[in-house]
Amino acid sequence: RLENFELLQSSDLDETRHLVATKFCEHRLALLQTSGALAYSHRHARLGDISFSIMRYGAEVRIEPRELGSFYLVQLSLSGSDRLEVGGLALHCTEERASVICPDQPFRMQWSADCSKVALRIEREALERHARSLVGDARCPPLRFEAAMDTRCGGASTWVRTVHQVLGCLQGDLDLLDSPLIQAQFEQLIMSGLLVWQPNSLSELLGRPAPEPLPRPVRLAEDYMQANPGAPITVESLAQLAGVSV
Repeated sequence: RLENFELLQSSDLDETRHLVATKFCEHRLALLQTSGALAYSHRHARLGDISFSIMRYGAEVRIEPRELGSFYLVQLSLSGSDRLEVGGLALHCTEERASVICPDQPFRMQWSADCSKVALRIEREALERHARSLVGDARCPPLRFEAAMDTRCGGASTWVRTVHQVLGCLQGDLDLLDSPLIQAQFEQLIMSGLLVWQPNSLSELLGRPAPEPLPRPVRLAEDYMQANPGAPITVESLAQLAGVSV
């Protein structure tokens, strides 16, 4: 049931390019068969910092976006195939292989005429903030994902089912969008699953057990030392600052 989602449709190439750009980014769009007839159809819904698109072009097309910049893009094939080139890697994306594209990666795609996809736009600032909160370190390395996602097994398979379950909930009741608490829970479920189950630059950090919280006096002493690296610090002065004995 997609009636609750915003519907975008067109058979005109320029109009289609414009409509897609309003939901993603500027790009080049070309028909690869002169005899082909474009039948673009796009259902769209937004859940906080995550946008869902269920889309097809109805013809074989080549798509050359600029760098995404402000968001991560995950594409799950529902039918047909897509030949994707990203970061010097060529991928043949089908129902068994999805793709994850980072904001600063140039890429291009070639969709088959029968290709249809679920595309998730996840805002960069939100996903990177969530990653830092899971790692517990605001100074963690930049977030980069492996481009290919094997959806047949393991955590990726579970994550894809989670996405479809969330889509099912939204299709059944868009009133969910009116609850900030429910929005946040759905967003965190999707972002956490992607970070934990899709290999990325923080996977090693995410796999470590969370450290035990430091006692308050130790935190105070640590914060003071980090803020004043050039000060003549002694154990006695730290104890006095923290209000405890040596």
